[in-house]
This record gives sequence, C-alpha cells and structure tokens, in this order.
Amino acid sequence: MTEAQTLHSAGTELIPSVAIERILADRDAGLSKYAQALTLLRDAREIFLRAANKEWLSGYDLLVSQAVMSAKGPQADRRALCHLVDGKIWDRLMSDTGMYTLMSQKQRDEWDRQLEGENLPEITLDTVLATFRQLSENSDETFAQGLVDVFRQLSWDYKTNNPCRFGKRIVVSRLLDVQRYGTSFSHTGQAKLDDLARVFYLLEKKPVPDFRVAAGAQFDAHFRANGFDGDTVWPGTYFSVRYFKKGTAHITFNRPELVDRLNDIVASRYPGMLPPRV
Repeated sequence: MTEAQTLHSAGTELIPSVAIERILADRDAGLSKYAQALTLLRDAREIFLRAANKEWLSGYDLLVSQAVMSAKGPQADRRALCHLVDGKIWDRLMSDTGMYTLMSQKQRDEWDRQLEGENLPEITLDTVLATFRQLSENSDETFAQGLVDVFRQLSWDYKTNNPCRFGKRIVVSRLLDVQRYGTSFSHTGQAKLDDLARVFYLLEKKPVPDFRVAAGAQFDAHFRANGFDGDTVWPGTYFSVRYFKKGTAHITFNRPELVDRLNDIVASRYPGMLPPRV
C-alpha cells in the first residue's frame, strides 16, 4: 500500500491506518450527487411554476427540507407535494376558465378552504373534466347563490335566513371600519363592492374588471381623496355609494331594470323565498 493510499503515524499504534483515497472518492461522489439533486429540485420547481402559472411556489422549499429529514417514506412525501402543487393548479384552472368571476367572496373563501383541506382531489384528467363538467352544469346556480350571498352581506334589512328583495337602495351597516384612531376602507369593504358590481357586469355579459381597477378600488381612491370633508358620494357605473362617519353607507342602484332582473333570477332559483314585489 502506497503512502498516498494509506495515512498512518510511523512507529506508533495511536493513529490507525486510513484509506484516504477512498474517503476522498466518497466525498467527491457525494458532492456530485448533491449538485445533481439541487439541479433536479430546481428544475422540478420551475416545472411546477409553469403548470400553476405562478411566479412563486410558497411552501415548496419547506417540503423539500422536511422530505430530506422525513422517515415517513417517499409515498407520504409525494402526497404532501401533490397537495401543495395541485392546490395551485386548481386555482389556475378556476381562474383561467372564468369560474371565479361567477363566485361571491363567500363562495371563493369556501373554495379556498377546500383547496387547503385534506380532501383536495388529486389533479388527473378524469378529476379535472368531472369537476369542471359539474361546475359548468351548476354555473347558473352558482351565480344565483352568489346574489343571495351579496345581499346577505350588504343589506341592513337582512334579518332571517331568507333573502330580501333588492330595491332602489340598500343600507350597509359596516362598509367602513370605524376605529378610535380614524375611519378606513378595508379589504373586506372592497370585496363587498366588487361582489355587488360583479353581478351587474355578468348580467350584461361584460368583462368583469380586475380588482385593482374595479368598484372597490375606485371607491377607495374616492374616499382617500375626499374623506368626510369633500364629496361623500361615489358615483359608480351601476350604483352610487353615500358614506357616513359612523361607517354606514347607502347604496343606490342606477339601473332599476337590471335590479328587476336580479330579483327574477333569485326568485326563479329560490321560489317563494322573496317577498311580493312592492
């Protein structure tokens, strides 16, 4: 055995012989495998991002770290990764097919909770086709239920489990957030106005504006510019909003013929639930 192959201390038994070439070979092989694994993991992330049409895959790095230390086995690690990636892909499919535009904020929140739950269906061709076939068949029902959700969230007149009729005006009890340090318009208020405006756009078969320029964002810009010292009425496309210091708001509809159509839709989907026309 050559000096390069064996490391030992001459004339003593305190330090045993070591096969240095084998150690170095293992070290180099490990580094090579590690580099290959990193490349594959980064490639996998890019592929998942493309499938989900996202710029960032939140939770991926944590799953990789947990998988390295996990003793559960590859099947458990695969299920965890599928749950993360499939949730993102379901979200993309719902957005790309326009199903999100039919949903109220309440329906969207319920769908998001399903995506985060343990019973999220794995993405396969069969499950995707079956899911969207059912969603398409129930799209009118989704829209009508969204109308009911909007009124329940907005109207001060809502006192029972039955929806009330949309009239010329509805009163919103807490559109603005009133705090000791001042009054503000929150994301919740913005979602309420966007929900309400969305149903009118859909009814006229017009594209629903992006949330960054939709009714909620427009009202927010008006409130920031005027507060309570300037014009306290925001003139929207389908309705105007007069707001008050106690946080309430009066929403007056600009298109009564569309309001009648909304009432007819709810009445057709939920017979007997609306009061007589007044």
